[in-house]
Amino acid sequence: MSDSSAAAGSKRGALRFRFKEEFKVSYKTAYKDGEALLVDVSTGGCAVRKPTEPVSVDEKILLSFIIQNLDEPLEIQSTCVRIDGDGFAVRFLGVDREEENRIVKLLAAESRANKG
Repeated sequence: MSDSSAAAGSKRGALRFRFKEEFKVSYKTAYKDGEALLVDVSTGGCAVRKPTEPVSVDEKILLSFIIQNLDEPLEIQSTCVRIDGDGFAVRFLGVDREEENRIVKLLAAESRANKG
C-alpha cells in the first residue's frame, strides 16, 4: 500500500509515493548486487532502508523495481546522494519528462493494485 503526495511548501515539488508495506528493490553497483526495502520514491529519486550491500555517496547505482503488469523490471540509473543510518537515498539520472510521466503512472498503478 502506498500514499502519494507532493507536500505543500516542500522543497520537493515531485509527486512522492510512500509504501506502508515492504516493497523490495534490487540494485547494482560497479562491484556488487544488493537488495533493499523502498521507503519512498518520487520522479527525482528514492530512499531505501536495510540494504544488503553498502554503498558510498556519489556511487553510481542501477535500481530495479518489479512492477505489476511489466514484463521486465523498471530500471533507473541513479547516484547515491546520502547515507542515512540504516539506508541511503539516491537521485535518478537522465530521467526526462516522458520517463517521469511513465514512472508516475507505473507507481500509481502499483499503488492501486496493492490496496485491498
